[in-house]
Amino acid sequence: MNAPLLNGTVFSHGTMDCRDAVKTQKFLTEFLGLRSVRKSEGTQYVWLGGRWFVACLCVGEKVPPRQGEDYRFALAVSTPGEVEAAHKAALDQKDQWEIREVKNVTRDGDTISFNLRDLNGVWWEIYHRPGRLYDDVFA
Repeated sequence: MNAPLLNGTVFSHGTMDCRDAVKTQKFLTEFLGLRSVRKSEGTQYVWLGGRWFVACLCVGEKVPPRQGEDYRFALAVSTPGEVEAAHKAALDQKDQWEIREVKNVTRDGDTISFNLRDLNGVWWEIYHRPGRLYDDVFA
């Protein structure tokens, strides 16, 4: 294997769009359980521990959603029951949070998950997979 051209020090962040910073922050913190800090009217940083975060950029209503379902953010939960409970909550609270779409729960081997499309058109996967995903994948 050749030496890499770039020697990055950390995979620091990604970005996502939002339409309404206040509603988005409320959804991210109160429904998804993420931490969010607004540093300006148009930008907030979303985090759930570790060395990686998402910069949420307020683009307004004129920019169409740019993220398809196959390009989603995934949130792991501790048990299959938590996936089921989150799915029920997403369906029950869809109007409250302006969730655009909630897909059915699926199973693929030991993984149970469902996808939802939030008020900004951003796709999220809520899933449970036994084991330690990154340790298992990169071992």
